[in-house]
Amino acid sequence: MTDARKEWAPAPERDAAIEIEGLVVNYGRRRAVDGLSLTVPRGAVYGFLGPNGAGKTSTLKTLMGFRKPDGGSAKVLGYDVVEESLEVRARVGFASEVNSLYEGMTVPRICRLCRDLSRSWDQDLVDRYIGVFGLPGDAKIRKLSKGQKAQLQLCLALGSDPEVLILDEPTSGLDPVARRAFLKVLVGDVAAEGRTVFFSTHLLSDIEAVADTVGIIKGGRLLVSGDLDDMRESHRVFRIIYADTPPEEEVRSLHALPDVQEVEREGRGIKLRVRGDVEAVERGLRERPHPVVDVDSTGMTLEDIFVAYVEDGHDR
Repeated sequence: MTDARKEWAPAPERDAAIEIEGLVVNYGRRRAVDGLSLTVPRGAVYGFLGPNGAGKTSTLKTLMGFRKPDGGSAKVLGYDVVEESLEVRARVGFASEVNSLYEGMTVPRICRLCRDLSRSWDQDLVDRYIGVFGLPGDAKIRKLSKGQKAQLQLCLALGSDPEVLILDEPTSGLDPVARRAFLKVLVGDVAAEGRTVFFSTHLLSDIEAVADTVGIIKGGRLLVSGDLDDMRESHRVFRIIYADTPPEEEVRSLHALPDVQEVEREGRGIKLRVRGDVEAVERGLRERPHPVVDVDSTGMTLEDIFVAYVEDGHDR
């Protein structure tokens, strides 16, 4: 039964669910987050992608008020994560790869504990997702598999009927079957209800399965952020086939074109990696001083985009 013991007002309508500006997080002399700025649109499924140690977890801990920032600011649903942390936590569900469940408790007991610690609690909603995952309703947590524990953490994170769901590496270590079930619920149910989902991961397959927006982070700095489809469209690989083997001066001139990131010879052709105004580059390629037989372009995969940014270390 739904428990509405404590009433709280919904957050005021805003275009952005999460706003981060110049965020800095230090651990001693090590800077984990270095001037990070990003915006997560309301209703988005935002994949926060980066290698291990990139600053993803530190960012999420700051959003939840678990870690005070050393610089900059962050807001969730318009509430400052430092000054109004209780308002943030009342409206945000959180789950991480770290098992924070009490192993000796049963599933019903952990639900009651979370209910008692929450401003509001919707047990009907929790029970619905427990049923969707097929979790044993009366089992002790220590008897659950790693995948089932991750699923239970998601159910509990949804118990307060949050407007925003923040997940830290939620599928890390899960087998393919458990990962697929988790992501299916995340995109098929949770996101479809209009909740904003902000999740960190180093798994490209998770991003491609559920995210509509993505940010890539390395060394605590945001390298790129935006709509995933737009990102694929603005990052393309061009292949130019010439009538004869192009001279070295042609290679150098292509290097000098705006938005061309990489130039590589391929027999009588040249391959370009382009980021930016793709149409302008394509027009320029069809007006080369050396005879061109064909120009072809393909969108870069998310893996190609990720590797290009992480290896090059480009900022936005």
